[in-house]
Amino acid sequence: MSVDRLKEAVLALRVALDDERLVLPFDNEQERRNWMYWPAPRQGVPFSDLSSDQQQLAFGIVAAVLSLPAYAKVTTIIGLEEVLREMELGGRGRRRPDGLPRDPSKYFTTLFGDAGGIGPWGWRFEGHHVSLHVTVVDGEVASTPCFLGSNPAEVVHGDRVVLRPLAEEEDTGRALLEALPADQRKRALIDDRAPDDILTFNSPRVGVDLSGGVALADLSGSARSIADALVDLHVDRVKFPVDTDTSDVHFAWAGSPERGSHHYYRLSGSRFLVEYDNTQNDANHAHSVWRDPANDFGDDLLRRHLTEDHGA
Repeated sequence: MSVDRLKEAVLALRVALDDERLVLPFDNEQERRNWMYWPAPRQGVPFSDLSSDQQQLAFGIVAAVLSLPAYAKVTTIIGLEEVLREMELGGRGRRRPDGLPRDPSKYFTTLFGDAGGIGPWGWRFEGHHVSLHVTVVDGEVASTPCFLGSNPAEVVHGDRVVLRPLAEEEDTGRALLEALPADQRKRALIDDRAPDDILTFNSPRVGVDLSGGVALADLSGSARSIADALVDLHVDRVKFPVDTDTSDVHFAWAGSPERGSHHYYRLSGSRFLVEYDNTQNDANHAHSVWRDPANDFGDDLLRRHLTEDHGA
């Protein structure tokens, strides 16, 4: 898909919304790289300050970026704010101890630069457990970091699980572990205890050591097919072409392989990184992030732009 539909959706919101909070300078590097996945105020315009028509336009941008399955996950995750409010407060409407209510209207749209111009520009959509970023440079698109979370990871009614927004992410990762031969599985298991969160956290750049695990290049048969499906599951979140280099990617798992237990896995390489954890709230609170360590926030696209257009 070309970037045209995205640009049209962005410009439609700009025409409909006269709010100086919507657009920030593209060269505001500190804010453009400032991302988080917990409830907190953001720069930008929250849904709570938009009319119904403007909210539809804001969601139109999300739909222009995401595939239909990913769009369904995002809207489900936003809806979980109401479920969390019921679970935590028994529907009494009181605030959490940190003073922030669970609120599906506290998702923020932010633009960086001029989508109607010729220079680089960007878009961010963010709130609790959703952090989406697009950077457009010379008609090419960078789509990372791309974070989705789910709290609860499972919604249970009686003895039935009725909702698992990130079921594919968890189940495909576990299926890969289970498909490995014994020697490769031993290499993949890097720790018997899962970390408390994704190791890259909300860092603007990937700077932690993520070595270890089993190389995807060493996999064959069903294990390789499942690994490829796990990669595709993440890059297929977006509608734009993704040049995915997995030649140096390794798969690693920490924690118990049993469902319902604390666990973490990652696919890590120089141009492709996925982390998934389900450890908080007694392993019922999941985080999933897809990153490109060389091109988060369009870093690689911007380097090429400067070199080719400005001789830098």
